[in-house]
Amino acid sequence: GSFRRRAKTGTSSFTGATQTMCRWITVLSSDESNPFLLESSILTPSHSLIQMSVDASWHPGYDEQNNHVMNGDGFGIGWYYRSPKRSPAQLINNDESIENGEESLPRCAAVFKDILPAWNNLNLKEICASTVSDCFIAHVRAASPGTGVNQVNCHPFKAGRLLFCHNGRIEQFIRVRRRMQELFTDTAHQLVRGTTDSENVFALLLTFLSQDGLSEIPPWEQTTPFGHKRLVVAIQKVLRTIEKLSSEAGLGEGFNTCNFSLTDGETMVCTRYCSKSPHVPPPSLYYAFGDAQDLYAELTEEDEMPISGLHPKIVDDSTDPMTDESVNVSDDEEANYNSADEELESTSSDNNPILRHVPINLTLSKPGRILANVDAQKACLIVASNPLTRTHTWHRMPSNSIMWYTRGSFPELRLICDRGENGKRSSRVILTM
Repeated sequence: GSFRRRAKTGTSSFTGATQTMCRWITVLSSDESNPFLLESSILTPSHSLIQMSVDASWHPGYDEQNNHVMNGDGFGIGWYYRSPKRSPAQLINNDESIENGEESLPRCAAVFKDILPAWNNLNLKEICASTVSDCFIAHVRAASPGTGVNQVNCHPFKAGRLLFCHNGRIEQFIRVRRRMQELFTDTAHQLVRGTTDSENVFALLLTFLSQDGLSEIPPWEQTTPFGHKRLVVAIQKVLRTIEKLSSEAGLGEGFNTCNFSLTDGETMVCTRYCSKSPHVPPPSLYYAFGDAQDLYAELTEEDEMPISGLHPKIVDDSTDPMTDESVNVSDDEEANYNSADEELESTSSDNNPILRHVPINLTLSKPGRILANVDAQKACLIVASNPLTRTHTWHRMPSNSIMWYTRGSFPELRLICDRGENGKRSSRVILTM
């Protein structure tokens, strides 16, 4: 209706194309004994996902480019639960299943989507107020021209235990779609039900996972965790392939934006990426990490928390560098980071982008450094297109970066760097801390 027609759009300085961007949040908590109500992120905070569907203009530290204000073309939520392979009656009569406990049951994903605006859907509110999970994704959509507003085009997309959503766009996707689909396996191609570039990107990712030689089980049938290495390498290959297809189609003057969120319920991998960064910024993206129950209280009891802006030490792009001389990485730490990166790169293609470490443990946060005094077994990571609250635990994710987090560990953040002429790390610095 008229409400949607007032949605704000921007114009690309590269192509003159209309920008349509979405908004999403991803939550993964290691504290499985105290799962989050979905409403804690989707309904309750001052800048919840519902608020982002109406007005997503509050993205401190970023400008309006590639950040769409209204996102009313449908929504989707995906969450994880423990599912018995047999009926509840069979489980009750099976002593072995009871002794093993809920943790022995497989982790499964469920999805709910609708084309109504998120702010106007009673079912969404009922589900969010009555459903708990320790991992979930939620997305509100601003449809790209020509893709249609229907349920199959709403995010997140699901394959087995994998959930995926995307904020951004592939430049003139219609010109690269056929070449991209030629790379799909038959099953990955059959899984595409809609018309979005995002779902095709997911099919490409599933194809790469099925061809990585690390499992005989197809990714859409796998019931065990994938591990961060497989997921990170697959996303690297997806980004590389998108750029290659765009270049071959003569679309070098435009740009692709790829804010991805991918999870299997045990690990989440998120990217903030634009092919023309730093000249064109990717859509905004923030993260918060800390004790799960502290973060839950911050989301649900915001009125009782002190209001503050983002921490001034956080730096986004090298175009506006800030440095903190008190922040240094020891030689031992640097050696450990390099060793971990080399191990990850050893499983990756030579053509994939290089990942460069960002020491987020040295980033200042409330109440101290971001990883200080946090029990990994009770921690939580939230990544969101906009800060969900006005408290100061939200940090800007740097341009062209990738972050991953697995239960019981600490998050890792890397810059996505081009390979130099010799195939080694590019000297281009994206972030200075």
